[in-house]
Amino acid sequence: MLLANAALSALVNLLVLAGLPFFAYFAYQKWRYKRAFGEISRRAGLQLGAGRYIAYSVVFALASVAVLAMWPPALEPFLRDGSPQQPFVGLGLGGPAVSMALLYGVVKTGFPEELLFRGLIAGSLSRRLPFLWANLGQALIFLIPHLLVLRVMPEMWSILPVIFAGSLLWGWVRIKSGSIIGSWLMHAAGNVAICLSVAIRPAA
Repeated sequence: MLLANAALSALVNLLVLAGLPFFAYFAYQKWRYKRAFGEISRRAGLQLGAGRYIAYSVVFALASVAVLAMWPPALEPFLRDGSPQQPFVGLGLGGPAVSMALLYGVVKTGFPEELLFRGLIAGSLSRRLPFLWANLGQALIFLIPHLLVLRVMPEMWSILPVIFAGSLLWGWVRIKSGSIIGSWLMHAAGNVAICLSVAIRPAA
């Protein structure tokens, strides 16, 4: 049941945060500029991009996972109702926990948020503004909805600078490479690692 609920939640988020915005972007680009699907997809970051940025992203993803493994965040805030990681409490490091973590980190949050914030928003800003302002702009826009975490975990305010710094890094990779693959990889790795760190630690 937990896995089925996780899959359904991931699919809904994928549709709402990625599918609908991309469809609206596609319709506008097709109507206003008569662009082909391939060109629209590339503008949204849905392409492979420069290989060296994927390599950089793998290194950063592994580094973030290592940091979270050595210094995991405090467990107590994740135990509360309303925490996205609360369903992982007490699962251990088994198949269900890994599957749910991948659904959450890769499908529910990683891809939809990267397509929306880096693919569409950062991509559009980078075509209109200098790199510095485009990257700062997308990072600030990404930070705003993450302020809601303070409603459930007010003591987690210190994570906000980390989220902002991460979004600057992800924006840099997306804008320089022209692809969301690298930023998706880094974003998903961090989210999966946090979910599994909650799953493997016993609740007090």
